[in-house]
Amino acid sequence: MSSPKLWRGQTLEDRSTDRREQMLAVAETLLGTGGTAAVTMRAVVREAGLSPRYFYESFSSTEELVTAVYDRVTEQLLARIAVIERPADRRGNVRALLEGFREFFQDEPGRARILLREPLADDVLRAHRAATVPGFVQAVLAMVTDENSLAPERVAVISSALTGALVALYLDHIDGRLALTPEQLSDAAVDLVFAVTRIGADQA
Repeated sequence: MSSPKLWRGQTLEDRSTDRREQMLAVAETLLGTGGTAAVTMRAVVREAGLSPRYFYESFSSTEELVTAVYDRVTEQLLARIAVIERPADRRGNVRALLEGFREFFQDEPGRARILLREPLADDVLRAHRAATVPGFVQAVLAMVTDENSLAPERVAVISSALTGALVALYLDHIDGRLALTPEQLSDAAVDLVFAVTRIGADQA
């Protein structure tokens, strides 16, 4: 079997992968600053410095690209919280996780628009988020209750309520409707988690 042809040390597949990553990075910036309306095929290839024909090499539509960006940022969030050192007590554990969540958005404000704001306004992202419950919610839920002891519909209700409550809290803070210090924001988020899951502080 002949070896794949190389161009500047890369195979065709390598170059295709690189172009896809270029477009994802550009689309993440566009989505984080201008929302879904800013993510057009022309804008993406222009900012990436690529020919329009390369767009459809990786994505069938801008909707597919937008959901790929959402998944990409979600993976970044999960990777961030996976390495957080958390204390053994239940409340401290949840707080450490949620502080990591807050810091993730604080480091790059566009991430909050992608994961929190745009799914409220865009039908494609709203459906995508509903079909793929955010991993951080499942992680938090696992810390405060035994998921195996709950009926699947109960887990779904808790996950939905917790997602809505935390999204509203963080967006109200980001938009200036809640003037909270980082510590106060973390306290409020932790209180929401225990309120929604109906586990009191005395059990934490």
